[in-house]
Parts: sequence; C-alpha cells; structure tokens
Amino acid sequence: MMPSNVRWVPAASRWWFTVALAAGGAASLPACVSHANAPVAAVRGERVAPAVAEVGDEAFGAAVHDLLVSDPQTPERSVRLAAVEARQMARSELRFKSRAGDRGLAAVTGGIYLVRIGDATLGVFGPAALSPLQSAVHELALRGDEGRSLALYDILLHVGTAAMKEDARSHMAALDAWTKSAVASGGPVASAGALERVAVRRRLLEPTEDALARASAATGEWIAKAVALRDNFNKNRIQPAREEGEEAVRALETGPLVLAALYLRDADAPGALAALDRTRARELLESERPRFAAALTAEAQSPAADRCVELLHQIRPLTAHETNGDEDAFAEDRELFGAAAFGVASDCYRLDPSVPEVALTLAVALEELGMAEAAPAMLREAAKAHPDARVLSEALALSLDAMEGEEDAGDPEAARRTFAATEPLLTAAAHSTSAERVRPSPARLRASMGEIELREGHIDAARTLLSLSADQEKSGAVLLSLARIEWRDGQPEAALGHLREALSAQDAAGDPALRGEILLLVSDVTHAKGDAAGARTPLTDALKQLVLSRNIQNADARARVERVLSRVLDRFGAVQPAQRALERAYAAAPSDKHQVTQTIELLIGRAFVRGDLPAARDGLQRAEAADLDDDDLVYFALWVRLLERQLRVPTDGTADRVFASVPEDGRWVGTLARFGEGKLKGEDLVARSKTPIQKYEALFYSAMDLRAAGDTKGGDELLRQVVAGTGVELSEVTLARDILDPSRSHVGGPLPTDVAIP
Repeated sequence: MMPSNVRWVPAASRWWFTVALAAGGAASLPACVSHANAPVAAVRGERVAPAVAEVGDEAFGAAVHDLLVSDPQTPERSVRLAAVEARQMARSELRFKSRAGDRGLAAVTGGIYLVRIGDATLGVFGPAALSPLQSAVHELALRGDEGRSLALYDILLHVGTAAMKEDARSHMAALDAWTKSAVASGGPVASAGALERVAVRRRLLEPTEDALARASAATGEWIAKAVALRDNFNKNRIQPAREEGEEAVRALETGPLVLAALYLRDADAPGALAALDRTRARELLESERPRFAAALTAEAQSPAADRCVELLHQIRPLTAHETNGDEDAFAEDRELFGAAAFGVASDCYRLDPSVPEVALTLAVALEELGMAEAAPAMLREAAKAHPDARVLSEALALSLDAMEGEEDAGDPEAARRTFAATEPLLTAAAHSTSAERVRPSPARLRASMGEIELREGHIDAARTLLSLSADQEKSGAVLLSLARIEWRDGQPEAALGHLREALSAQDAAGDPALRGEILLLVSDVTHAKGDAAGARTPLTDALKQLVLSRNIQNADARARVERVLSRVLDRFGAVQPAQRALERAYAAAPSDKHQVTQTIELLIGRAFVRGDLPAARDGLQRAEAADLDDDDLVYFALWVRLLERQLRVPTDGTADRVFASVPEDGRWVGTLARFGEGKLKGEDLVARSKTPIQKYEALFYSAMDLRAAGDTKGGDELLRQVVAGTGVELSEVTLARDILDPSRSHVGGPLPTDVAIP
C-alpha cells in the first residue's frame, strides 16, 4: 500500500472549464484567438499516421488527433473513426471491469461524442462494444437518466445479440410508459418540459437524424407553450401555477440555446439556425443572447476558422459552473452545452489546430471523456505555432493533469503513454525564448512521471527521470525521492548528500511537512549508519519546526504536519503525544477522504508494529465509518487480521466484513481479500502477483503469515526481500523495516526540554 506521503492527485478540471478560461479567459492568451473581424490564415492539421483499420493503445492518442483533423463524411474519416471507436470501447470495457463505473461511462460517452449524424454507425463501435454499452446503460439506469438510457438501448437494439435486443425493447417500452405517466401529471409547459428533457438527453448519445428530429420537435413545442403562457399572462395578468411558471422561464431563457446546441453537438450551425427560424425562437435568442446569435449566424452563413472560434467563445460560458452569478441557470442543460462545445471545438480544430484556445478546450475534454492520452497530441500544433510561456504552460499543465489523473485512476500504463506523447511539448518548452517562465516546467513533468514509476516499483526508470528533473530544477520533493532510492541501493552518503541539498530547496522552505519528511529521513539514514547520537539532531530540528507549524491555516497542510509530527514523536518514543498528533490530523480534515485515509493508515500501521490490537481495530472501524474505498479498506483489514492471528485473538468480525464486501473480479484487491479470508496461502498470493508492487506486497503478507504461524525465521527472510526490493514507496517496506529492527524507530533519550510538546 502506498505510504502516507504520496502526493494527492486532485480531480481533473471539468472539461468544459479550460485552464485558459480559469486563467482569465481567452483574451489572456497572446495571439491565441482569431476573431471574425480579424481573419488570419488557417493552419490545416498534419496527419501523424496513415488511416488504418485498427489502432493499439500506443497509437491511440495520435489516432484521435488524426480523426479530428479529418474532413467529415470522407472515406478517410470513416476508417479512422472505426479504428478509434473500436479501441475506445475496448478501453471502456476494461474500466468497467475494474469497477470504475464513472470512468467507464465517461469513456463510452467520449466515444459516442466522436460520432456524428451521417457517420456510418452500424458496427462502428467494434466487436468489444456490447459489454461496455450494457455496463454504461446500467450506470445510467441507476442514475435515473431516461434519455441517455434510451439512446444506448437504441444502439443495442441495432448491434446487440438477440437476447440484448429483446432486453432493450422491454426496457424502452417501460421507459416510454414511465415518461408518459410522468408527463400526464403536469401542466402544458411542465409536461412539454419533461418530454424535452428526455428527448434532449437521448440526443446526446444517439447520433441519428431521428433522435435529432425528436429532440428538436420536443424543444420547439416546449418553447411554443412557454411563449403562449407568457402571452396569456401579459394579456390577462393571471398568475400561472408555480411549476408552470418556473418551467416557462426555463424554456424562454434556455430553450433557444438548447435548440441550437442540439445541432451544434455535430457542429451544424446552418441546421441550428434553420431550427431556430422554423420554431420562431430566433427572436428570443437575439433578444437574450445577441452575441451568441450573431456568432451562430456568421458561422452558418460562411464557415471559417475565426468564425468557428467566435462561436466557441459564446458556447463555453454556458458550460461553466457559474453563469452570470446564477450557478443554477443552466444546470439542467450543462451536459448538452458541453457536448455542443466539444462538437464546435472539434470543428474549429479541424479548420485550424494551431489556435491555443481550441486545442486547450479539446485537450481537457478528451481527458474527461476517457481519452487523456490524446490530450498532448492535440496541443502539438498550438505549441509549435505559439511557443510563448503562457501557451506552453497551459499545454504542460493539461498534460500533467492527464498523466496524474490516469495514475490516480489506477492506469499507470496510460500515464506512461501520456507522458511519452508530451515529448514535443517538453522540447518546445525547453527551447522557449519567452521572457516568462514556463510553469509547470519540463522538470516538473519528468518528476511527476518519475514519482509514478517509483510508486509502481520501476526503480530504474524512476531514478533516471528524477535525476533528469533534479539536474534541471532543484526540488526538495524530488531530491527526497532520490535519497530514498539511494538508501535502498546501499548508498547512505549519496542519500545524505541529496537530503542536505533538499533542505535548501524552495519547496522545502515553504512546506513544513516536506521539510519534516526530509529531516526524518536524514535521521533514519544516520541511525542506520550506526550513529544513534547523530540521528537525534535532525530529529530534534524536525520536532521544533513541526511544532511551530501546527497552526497553519490550510486544513490539508495542517493534517500533513500533524502526521509527520506523529512519526517524529514516535522516533523519540513519545507514544501518547504521537497518538494525540494523529488525532489532531484526523480532526483537521474530516471530510477529505484522502486525508482521512492517510491518517488512518498511520494509525493502524503504528498499532500493527507495536502489537496494539485495540488501536488497530479502532482505526479499521473509523475507516469503515468514513466509507473509504475498497482498495484502502482491504489493506487495513489485512493488518488487523494478521495482528489478530499473531496475538492468537479471535476476530471481532470487522475484517471479515471488509473481505466479504470485495468480489473476486480479477483485481488485485480481490485477491488480497481472499488471502485475508484464508482462501489463499502466501505462496498463492505471490504466484498471482503481476507487477513489482504486487510482488513485494505479496511477499510482505506471506512473511507476516509465516510469522503468525510461528516461522519467524522464514518470515524474516521474506521481509528482508521486501526491504531490498523496488517497492521503495510502499507502506509495507516501512513496516518491514520496523519489524526487522525495532530499534530503528527509536533514537533513545528524552524529548528535548526546550520544545512544548502538544
């Protein structure tokens, strides 16, 4: 299990709210955007590879890029689309199988968003599509999303097996009956609005003329009834029912935008304008959104890259979480506007992929829609055309977010592919002559990938990347990781050298928890060299600095400080003050699952080493109450179960409850749960491990199993393999060290008298 000092990877920005927009809007990007009144020559995208019938994961990012620069309704696009869709559906199937329902649904949605009316849809999703489509419709049904469920059932009705088709018909009939029942209970406008919601959401995932016609007709009827209600009120001044009035306001304010977005989902500006004229909604749009109407009209009449970008400007604000101070104004239709923004941005990109705003919008979109590896490829032309610090910073920030998001989701291979695709961006940033600095720097991306490799147990790759990063940019966090590798390699002097350098780094100066981590490792390495007295000095420095930093305002930072303080106090043998520090860490950020997980990990881990079963059980009960992820709960339950066995104490049932909640579905966490239940032996666990990290975890748990059975010698031999292995970042390595050498965790002597211990 990963240690408590692992960096938290925040959830990626929602794709409709690009980094560029967050930084101050499109206008803040120099030379980024071409406007309708300032036309410039468009740059057409170059293909990375020829169109082929199949693409693998390694070529997927480039294949998405090439698809998006292909002209619509051409043989080239058809070939590229089929290849990308088949691979995307296979990828989404893996995400569903790993029980990542949100990621699987996002991947299916992303694949379908690439398909437009006019594309040959029969068979385009490939042979692996049936399973993820079924999983996706299950996710949508659980959420009560009738419209998108109907869309996927319609696809299954055409491409599924006989049994799937029959099931789809049954569900579609039930949904239709439910919708009619719900509609019958409302007034004219509310009923029309209910039909509009279902039809619009169905259109999102059903790229057919029929779905568009249904949604357009339902939206037009909804607007017409709202106009009639408004006109009747203006004439008779009779107040309508509240539900009717609220729905009429929504229709009048957002109806024309919804109608246009239904067509812009496929970048069909002429179709959007015709639909507005057909339903007499154009006047409403021109009144409420004159700039949107003007941009739509210009693009419909004379399509061009600059006009397309101007239309994108008008759509993007509709997708943000706050619109004109009223965050709920477009909440119900935000996904439609997001799909429209994706459609328009895709068309802008085809016309000119060098416009940074467009490339950034698409890169974030692809990340959120399960195609993060394609994000760097989308940014290549923009970075080449605009090699200034702002554009390069945005491009590297999005690439970094994509890498870390993939790793956080449990897909390190995708993170590696994403990093590999950033090479042109890293090169451009390295050669930038801009007076401003590129942030994040190329060194930061290499460091991030190095940390990912370290967490995955690929120590040689990690060492190379971290060393390159340290040579380019001094970072306390990077130097700390290098020192951990060198200590593992039996090079304590090299480790101490990097640790001393780390203490003078800027990030260590501004991060008391990081500085405490560095000093703690200086103490451990010094102690391991046999200098117990010398180990006290850095530990004392850490103690003083951490105590002074305890009142830091940020809750996450305060929790980190308290956890490092707890570890320092444990080194001094101050068990109760260390426990109090952990309790404060737990209280600092009680609603943050990541912070809670890290704190509970330390609570149970130190109880495991000390043989304190009540404290370990208390930690596991807290973890259950906090509703932590299975991937964390199983490890905590294993530590408690092994401690129960070691102490020959009957189980209280908590660990069993955790193990039973995790199915045998091929994931490593399920294998660990079966071991915890006693259904697998230690050698079975080792045999089933597939990655370096899994191997060393398996060795650790096999070792503890042997020790619990009385074979201390055999167990310790396995523990030594764990310590000598490549799982430098594993909590199990730290536990193994403490178990093999209990004196390692105690420097001896009293606490410093000049520090007020909280």
